[in-house]
Amino acid sequence: MTETPVPYFLYALGILLREGTEAMLVVVALAAGVRQMGQARRVCEIYAGAALAVAASILMAWGVEALISDDASDTLEGVFQLVAAGTLFYVSSWLTAKTQASRWHDFLFSNLKESSRRALPFAMGLTAFLAVLREGAETIVFFQALLAGASKGLEQHAIWAGMGAAAALLLIMFFALQRFLVKIPLGPFFRATSVLLYALAIVFVGQGIASFQESGVVHATFIPYVPTIKALGIFPTVQTLGAQLVLFAFSAGALLVPQWQEGLAGHGRKLARKMTKGRRPAPAPATQPLSKRDSQAASSAS
Repeated sequence: MTETPVPYFLYALGILLREGTEAMLVVVALAAGVRQMGQARRVCEIYAGAALAVAASILMAWGVEALISDDASDTLEGVFQLVAAGTLFYVSSWLTAKTQASRWHDFLFSNLKESSRRALPFAMGLTAFLAVLREGAETIVFFQALLAGASKGLEQHAIWAGMGAAAALLLIMFFALQRFLVKIPLGPFFRATSVLLYALAIVFVGQGIASFQESGVVHATFIPYVPTIKALGIFPTVQTLGAQLVLFAFSAGALLVPQWQEGLAGHGRKLARKMTKGRRPAPAPATQPLSKRDSQAASSAS
């Protein structure tokens, strides 16, 4: 079978860059927050918590790899791939990406406030540890599914190369934020990576159903003249292609419906402004001067 290492390199690069950026932004924001509160001594505590989380994530990845050997069943591989597809769809949703900044702000503000009020030892370090560990756990699931779908050789080497490239980019971004206070355009970044991760979720769905079919859990109804492209999760069966089409429809809806709603809201606001500008106060009724007869009648009545 022909190996296609380039897609796997891009998948690995996109996953680690997205998850690593989220974790890094939490850590950098926590460090900036404690500095603004006059507690700069706790910055080392935050970085220590983040470093411990990275080490714990590596240990978890090693443990998962040891438990799931090369002889793992196709059913188990299919479970990892479908779980990864569902998680990718959730974390890549337009709503999640759009409200990420506000949710981070609320999360960080509450933790900073609680820490300053109670002065808990290593509270900020624990917050950084849990935030980075959550991203690490998600990354382990994604890469386990990615490695399960890749063939040994060039494709798996491409995954490791993508991870190395993403790690180097994350280090550059971290030091740039620390030294030069570079602002990352979060909106475009999360939108671009969300599209990539939606595509990867569709790939994982196809590979997961195919793994179930190889183990006999799911029946396979073959379609003639459809090629097998493992790197894209395309297999010539009704079940795999049907599941991918359903997820594609949901992904397209998650991307396009909020944009459509936002466009309608913007059009409504413009229309309201035009209507407000078009309204002019009605002129006051003109007062008619009294005639001589009316003025005499008024004076006689008085």
